[in-house]
Amino acid sequence: MSTDQLHEAELLAADAIGDIIEHWGFRKGLGRLWTVLFIAGEPLPAQAIGERLTMSAGAVSMSLTELQRWGVVHRVSRPGERKEFFEAETDFWRMISKVFDERERLLAESVRGRLEKAVGLLQKAPPTPEGARAVDRLNRLLAFVVVAQTALDGFIKSRQVDFTRFGDLVRFPLRALQSRRKVDH
Repeated sequence: MSTDQLHEAELLAADAIGDIIEHWGFRKGLGRLWTVLFIAGEPLPAQAIGERLTMSAGAVSMSLTELQRWGVVHRVSRPGERKEFFEAETDFWRMISKVFDERERLLAESVRGRLEKAVGLLQKAPPTPEGARAVDRLNRLLAFVVVAQTALDGFIKSRQVDFTRFGDLVRFPLRALQSRRKVDH
């Protein structure tokens, strides 16, 4: 495999993950940068990351700082080196649970609080059939949010999800892809 092919594949993957990250509300560059580190499989200095992604030193620095805050990139020291090196977190569940803990939990708490307030407002109003129906429906929404919040909290606390009853969800698709490639060749 040539260096050009590797670089092209790396950029294609970086853009794909960048699109996912952007869809989740983060900057695309964060996903692209993490992907380059993940694919590299070894710590890289900021300058090398910037060169691979044609990002400015400032953009790389800001992105690395944010990715470190989220716990998806780690600073690595190398004896005898003055440069700072960075590596990607490779535990997908650890990364996802950190985001859930800091972002989705806050959203769930906010939604729950506003739904509880809406129910309270309607319960204080003079009773009407429409009001009773609205309270019932809001309570159903609230119950769903409480269940979702409980599941989210359980996921965050355990830092794991048990997919054993579904089989090997990671290796199964990989085996299917490998089989498809053999057929295509």
